[in-house]
Amino acid sequence: MTPMLPEFDEWLNNALVEEAAMAGETVETYIARAAAGRMVIERARRVDADIQELLARVRAANLDVPGPITGDSVVSNPDRLRALYDSGLLNAERARSLDRVVGMVVGALGVPSAAVSLVDRDTQYMCSAIGLRGEVVRTRQGPSEGSLGREIVASGKPLILEDVRKEPHLIDYFAVRNGYIVAYAGFPLKDGQDHTIGTLGAWDTRPRRWSPGHIQLMEDFVMMIRARIFGIAPD
Repeated sequence: MTPMLPEFDEWLNNALVEEAAMAGETVETYIARAAAGRMVIERARRVDADIQELLARVRAANLDVPGPITGDSVVSNPDRLRALYDSGLLNAERARSLDRVVGMVVGALGVPSAAVSLVDRDTQYMCSAIGLRGEVVRTRQGPSEGSLGREIVASGKPLILEDVRKEPHLIDYFAVRNGYIVAYAGFPLKDGQDHTIGTLGAWDTRPRRWSPGHIQLMEDFVMMIRARIFGIAPD
């Protein structure tokens, strides 16, 4: 007999049975895999010391989540989240050490705005920034969903656009829809294991062409930040 979860009504229980069958698993295994995934994410977020043991036990029990790598799975990857938390940049004191670099980006590229952004599972933090607009000026954070930073974390590649409004899949993003960002040049910030914890981004409220010189400067600033955060020597 299929177990009924206490919080599930009949419709939800039937949906659970269907999803487990589509995954080729018993309901018990399907539930165990979902619970294991949630445990890994939450312990990674808290930077618990036993996260590696938990990961090992989940893998040994064959309960790690299968399937192709998607944007969501990259953003929620426990190893990536651990790299983010280990960076210490969610601490405002340490993040202030990047203020000078962000100021150099604004001066070198002649843009009104630039920031180092950190992408958590659900939240994007502007840990060091110049030229913010809107509510984010006060909070220095917002949902990661629908943010350009999340796009870069998911792909692991730079996002360089003369006019973001010409990209159909980005036009409804909050900062684009509200006119805060038109031209954008964002680069991934990666640790030594290739985990992207956030971005270095520069932007303007009008279209502009990013020259090869601009791109080279941003890559140099990224190397400077990586050296400062992770001790990675410039290439």
